[in-house]
Amino acid sequence: MNRFFLALILLVHMSAHAQISFIAHRGASYLAPENTEASLDLAWQFQSDGAECDIMLTRDKKIIVFHDRNGERLLNTDIIIRDTKYKDLRKLPITLRDSNEKKYAGSTIPLLKNILKKLPSNQFLVIEIKDEMEILPYLNKVIKKYWKSGKIAFIAFDYPTIKATKTMFPEIPCYYLSSSLEDIDQRFEDLAKSQLDGVDLSYKIINAELVDRFRRANKEVWCWTVNTVEDAMAMQKAGVSYITTDRPAWLREQMSKR
Repeated sequence: MNRFFLALILLVHMSAHAQISFIAHRGASYLAPENTEASLDLAWQFQSDGAECDIMLTRDKKIIVFHDRNGERLLNTDIIIRDTKYKDLRKLPITLRDSNEKKYAGSTIPLLKNILKKLPSNQFLVIEIKDEMEILPYLNKVIKKYWKSGKIAFIAFDYPTIKATKTMFPEIPCYYLSSSLEDIDQRFEDLAKSQLDGVDLSYKIINAELVDRFRRANKEVWCWTVNTVEDAMAMQKAGVSYITTDRPAWLREQMSKR
């Protein structure tokens, strides 16, 4: 009996301090404009465990790396992205945020194919699909033609889309995004039976019990978007595998001091 409890204590201790990986949110977006070649290049340079980017279709069916439905926040214009051709979008510089270094002024929206071409063999790119089913045939062509090195995974908030993505790319990890515990509870049985590799959840709804519930269903739990040491430590203790953060290098350094 004593051996059992000793083993249990050791297991809990190991779980609480398990290795955790860091994904750079929209690249190293703290220093360079989000979802640009510069921010993703910086993510690779900073030796993060991977980087996340967002993709959507333009009017002429190009897959771009961009987050918003319109240009108000990042392009200083109210254009609708899906109604605009790429040749017009690429002329618009992305607005710098306060923490961005001035040398990245003038950065523009990249194509997914160009990001894939530059993906280092030892790196991991997490691709969030912002559109629904319509994008998948175009995505299939881009992945088959331009993905030659490194690892990739797909994430999406639209449940039918991420399930269809897994069907299209059975060899590529796919995760369902959610920020709602009610949503996760309602979908849990279907998620558990699905071919999806796991879920990518807002850290605010995650606890050890939820992670264990998914683990027993052979599903992995990732989380987003964590920018404090306290929250990162809580996620590590809960047992998540990957943390998406705006500051991967800083967060890793700070956690190593704990």
